[in-house]
Amino acid sequence: MIATSEFVLGVLIWGAVLWDGFATIILPRTVTPWRRLSHRFNRLSWWLWSRVARRISQNELRLSFLSVYGPISVMLLLILWAGLMIVAFALIYHTMGQRFQASVGPADFGTLLYMSGSTFLTLGIGDVTSADPIGRLFMILEAGSGLIFLGLVITYMPLLHQAYASREVYNLLVHSRLGGSPVAINLLHRYTGPDRAEILRGHLRDAERWMAETLQSHLAHPVLSFYRAQHWGESWLVSVATIMDTSTLVIVGGEGLPAAQARLTYQMGVRLLKDLTHALAIQIDSNCPTRVAEADIPAIAAAMQAAGLSLKLEQMRTLELLRLSREYEVYLVALSHWLMFPLAGWLPPKPVEQTAP
Repeated sequence: MIATSEFVLGVLIWGAVLWDGFATIILPRTVTPWRRLSHRFNRLSWWLWSRVARRISQNELRLSFLSVYGPISVMLLLILWAGLMIVAFALIYHTMGQRFQASVGPADFGTLLYMSGSTFLTLGIGDVTSADPIGRLFMILEAGSGLIFLGLVITYMPLLHQAYASREVYNLLVHSRLGGSPVAINLLHRYTGPDRAEILRGHLRDAERWMAETLQSHLAHPVLSFYRAQHWGESWLVSVATIMDTSTLVIVGGEGLPAAQARLTYQMGVRLLKDLTHALAIQIDSNCPTRVAEADIPAIAAAMQAAGLSLKLEQMRTLELLRLSREYEVYLVALSHWLMFPLAGWLPPKPVEQTAP
């Protein structure tokens, strides 16, 4: 009975790791992430990592500590997969009793665990062997699993770095175009005037495509959400917040501005934030405080007037702004808190300079 239980447990662990690796690396979409080993590992490890990070008071040191998590979690997950498969085959071998012979000493569980590791890593030392066809079959299966695992490692890391680089290129462009704090008013100020409306429309179109590409890559590989930018305050989530705030202001108060493109960009941004929050299994508080409230509207209107923007915020438009912002901010705030990405507010920290970009 015990031998049968060990065999079943070993096969289940082996199958679970193979499925988790296949769903995490090969499948182009997330499949029930909360039921998989990788999702549980990432949630637990990030919870522990972020608790330590919150105790670090220096921003640069905290950023360096948080930046390590994404890549190191991938390496630790790969090690976890390899260790579980080695243990799984050791359990299977242990149920076969006398089918394995060691050159020195008995073929106990410790010896079979060592043999499983050498087989999985394709060392082929040969000091523990089997003349039985069934034993050899499982040794071949384990060696094949090791080769598949090695192939996944070789392809997975470059794939993640490529997706990360693609995301960060446009992220850098957003912060470069802001010319200051990551606030929508600063971005709109640089495109003030009818001659620049087409430039703003093109920027919003590029932002829509960037958010769609980010959604696709982060749903396929949620661990990318933990990969961070090189500088404090320039995260991809900050760029998303700036673009969403900009789109909202253009939709609500734009006169002569590309409001149609702003609506398309806004819709893609809402989908990005909503789907990614679901993929990471982050709890949403529908009553959470957001970055903008009705009491902030006069200050926002004054800042827009000081920046020379031709946006209007009458009473009805104020209600529409609050409704549109609330729709995405509940997800934005949840992601910001869970991923530890501090967000900028709606108001610039200082008056916008009236200089051309």
